[in-house]
Amino acid sequence: MGSFSSVHRMRRSPGWAPAAIHDIPIPDPRTWPAGVRERFHELAGDCGPLDVCIFVFGSTAAFYLQDAVTACGILDIDPSGWHTEDGYPVFQFNSERVEKYSQRLAACGYTVRVIEPEARCKTTAASAARAGVIDIASARRPRIAL
Repeated sequence: MGSFSSVHRMRRSPGWAPAAIHDIPIPDPRTWPAGVRERFHELAGDCGPLDVCIFVFGSTAAFYLQDAVTACGILDIDPSGWHTEDGYPVFQFNSERVEKYSQRLAACGYTVRVIEPEARCKTTAASAARAGVIDIASARRPRIAL
């Protein structure tokens, strides 16, 4: 009488490969820069798993880090607004779409927080001007980034 075994031959899983949603690359979260994650936390505060932040910079808005990945999975996004060059995901779009995106995310059970960091920067720059310090970093901003 033959013996049957339910033990399957173990196969090694292939090494980590970059993730993607709809052909949009997503860098490994373990490699996202610590400084960017700290700045995100500083601006957004404590966020739960169902909180999503939209950062508004005048006529442009953006999702960063895990919120960009969430947006990518739920919203119809334009791939030209997706950036990962700095090692973390960013989805930039026209700020006119904030309300539409917020409604869609809310319908999926997310709490959307709209943050305007420029208002904080202006206050800081005004305080610095009164103190006689010139903030040259605020004068050049080639890309919107945390």
